[in-house]
Amino acid sequence: MRKNMIFPKICMLIIALLLTSCATQELQLSESAEKDYIKGKRLLDKQKYSQAVLFLEKFSARYPYSQYTPAAELLRIEAAYKDRQPILSETLGLRFIDAHPNHKDRVYAEYLVAMSYYKESSDANHEQKFSYKALNAFVAINKNFPDNKYNSEIKKYIQLLTNRIARHEMIVGKFYFDKRLYVAATNRFIFVKNKFFAADVAPESLYWLTSSYLLLQQRDYALEISSLLQKNFPQNAWTKKAKQLM
Repeated sequence: MRKNMIFPKICMLIIALLLTSCATQELQLSESAEKDYIKGKRLLDKQKYSQAVLFLEKFSARYPYSQYTPAAELLRIEAAYKDRQPILSETLGLRFIDAHPNHKDRVYAEYLVAMSYYKESSDANHEQKFSYKALNAFVAINKNFPDNKYNSEIKKYIQLLTNRIARHEMIVGKFYFDKRLYVAATNRFIFVKNKFFAADVAPESLYWLTSSYLLLQQRDYALEISSLLQKNFPQNAWTKKAKQLM
């Protein structure tokens, strides 16, 4: 009985040792930067992202001045991002941009940094530090590289982040409104109007701003915002509600 139990355990131990040996071999460098760069790229292509990150770290240490080093650094940024290590990919990306400001693939590094910020960001119910970072990074890419191949995709992220940040401001503004802190609420709604007029909650922000002004006995300002709402969103439900306030 004991022999029957020991044999499977020995087999499992042998398999574990073989797998460890294979993994170790995968991370071993040769004496050729070109071969090792290809090896690192192959690890990435095989979706072995963790191994690729470690191998390409060794590559950069072994070949700091190789012609393949910048390309290997880019591979490592991509591997870290795909391995769900956004803090590492962000750090490596910023380092790459600083070290290679004129590199032909700089836009890809900037894109990965922006995507890393996006992965670190939170939904509208939470603090929006990384949403702002991602939004600013995406806007900068399309501004500085208008013909970049990620342009259409980036526009979608810009709208998504614009909506999210505006919703966060609305959540805070309505919290103040419910607490009857109308000045604080007004400041939030004004911020949405001035900075995120393209957001999906813009009509709602104008409605609450109108309401806040009325409660602050600022009827002239309320009329101005109500007119802005009517002009820009004539068929919106929030426009109709604002009319009822007046």
